[in-house]
Amino acid sequence: MSADFDVAVIGGGSAGVAAALAAAGEGAQTLLLEASDRLGGNASLALVHTICGLFEPAEGEEPARFVHPGLPRRLALALQAAGVAGEAERAGRVHYLPIDPTGYGGFLAERCAARAGLQCHLGVALESLTAHDSHVALRWAGGEARARLVVDATGDGNAAQRLGAERVIESGDDLQFPSYIVHLSGVDEGVFEGFARLGVSTAMARAVREGVLPEGCDSVVVRAGLGPGEAFLTLGLPKLPGSDYEPLDPAYAAELQARARAAAEAVVAHLRATREPFARCRVATWPERVGLRETARVRARIELDRDDILAGRRRPDEVVLSAWPIELWRDYRRAHFELPEGPCGVPLGSLQSASHPRLAVAGRCMGGSHEALGALRVIGTALATGEAAGIACALAADTGCDLLAVEPAAVRQRIVLAGEGGP
Repeated sequence: MSADFDVAVIGGGSAGVAAALAAAGEGAQTLLLEASDRLGGNASLALVHTICGLFEPAEGEEPARFVHPGLPRRLALALQAAGVAGEAERAGRVHYLPIDPTGYGGFLAERCAARAGLQCHLGVALESLTAHDSHVALRWAGGEARARLVVDATGDGNAAQRLGAERVIESGDDLQFPSYIVHLSGVDEGVFEGFARLGVSTAMARAVREGVLPEGCDSVVVRAGLGPGEAFLTLGLPKLPGSDYEPLDPAYAAELQARARAAAEAVVAHLRATREPFARCRVATWPERVGLRETARVRARIELDRDDILAGRRRPDEVVLSAWPIELWRDYRRAHFELPEGPCGVPLGSLQSASHPRLAVAGRCMGGSHEALGALRVIGTALATGEAAGIACALAADTGCDLLAVEPAAVRQRIVLAGEGGP
């Protein structure tokens, strides 16, 4: 017997959890399906330990100020209260929120379990999505359901592909380079003082040039974790030689993962042998997957572009703001940054499929050009777009209207109302 829902969210990363919590918060009966065994996406599975895009651009010595009034702000405050996030940190003109990625997924699971009207299934391999006149039918191993509307928050446009909606995939040469993050313990905290942290990056690059470390180990950044002696080592990954970059191909992904782990093992061993602050360190947590910055996105009704982001273009149909710079990893060794003039408005149309009337999108697969997604893909903005997509679907389900008939002003109003109060 098929269960009936108002909204089905496919993908339990940050955008998907935000969409599910927001839809259920509006009274919609909501289903959340996640393929892995935990929520949190890149944070939980790839150990991404900072939430970017939560705060307004910084001027002078201004403290961090939230740019999103709704769920992202409340979630950040709750993460801090639970000890899963630290205080906002500044890098140039931007602030970011450091988090404990190993605790992030459990925190999100607790929030989902406490939300009435939300049913969450982990470890679900979706078998089919089939569109009908009044609903979408979902089937997975051991279950099936029907939903009036669907949110694709997979990061790869997987739900859109199953529904026959149009996806956009850049060529492998243009797709951003991935990363690999390892959680360390037993690190002497002196390594984070002054220029010592920069010295680690410089020493690893030199070791590669001198042939002490293999090629591909020359982009290393170390950041402090939240606990004593904790650190995160981020390794920029080159694409596999001799073949096109195909991050969605299982065989390619498996080889990339194996090479990344071998490179990380070599770097950690070299640090232990040559840098006193790392002499007693060990790997506390290996990531379950490589950190992918870009794969496929869904063709949306409105596509934001580079000029929109850099001009900080505001618009009457916006529902959230993008406040992070354009950050493009065109080279595995370093990022290319472009600072916008101010926050850019994200219209509701960028969260609506251009080819499927029952499909909303959020997070990394939302509507935007390759350059625009360099800013829009970060976790803080993913939380905000997820919330907006979830609310829009809940409003459409409640009134029985088409998703395209939802007024952006109504979504903005619900976001503001959801942001009132504490964590």
